[in-house]
Amino acid sequence: MKTSVILHGLHNEFSLDQMKACINLAEKYGGSFRHVVTGLQIIGIEKDDKDRLISELPDGVTTVIHRGVNSLIACVGKEKCKNGQMDTQELADYIERNHYGRKTSHKCKIGISGCGRNCPDAMVKDIAFIGTSQGFMLAVGGNTGMRPEAGQILLRKLSIEQAKKVADILIDWYAEHGEPKERMGKLLERLGNPLEKINL
Repeated sequence: MKTSVILHGLHNEFSLDQMKACINLAEKYGGSFRHVVTGLQIIGIEKDDKDRLISELPDGVTTVIHRGVNSLIACVGKEKCKNGQMDTQELADYIERNHYGRKTSHKCKIGISGCGRNCPDAMVKDIAFIGTSQGFMLAVGGNTGMRPEAGQILLRKLSIEQAKKVADILIDWYAEHGEPKERMGKLLERLGNPLEKINL
């Protein structure tokens, strides 16, 4: 029986050495690649080989979890893109290192875009930070499921430090209050904005 494994690198970036190692593993176990929203997927491997392949993943590459903070995608930001208005890497590194893999009631996807072009499709993530000339805009509750919708804009003009604090608050809130299989957008509808009375 054939199966697959989804790979995650630090905010969905893979170094050349990591990619070479993953390509070698795909070749070794007879798989091929495709891109999915949560990372890179090696498909077409034998089910009996899956655990062996995972045990041989290079440092810094893990498998995607399916219930929890499982996807963080950030564009390169203003340091590497002429359109970027905010630095994305510092915020992405902070969230990844502090929250990736954290258990929540359902999947929690996070997108960080350095400008309004929104290359990481951040607006349809559970938590979205979009760079503007005045700071990050925050949108919460986006979804690409059976009823796709953009997140609700809750805050504007956030500094990087404020965005870090907001991410901590939202993920803590979701982990504590989410009901089984409840996405963040539904929790927002049920309980209201958890940031409404918080001084950032």
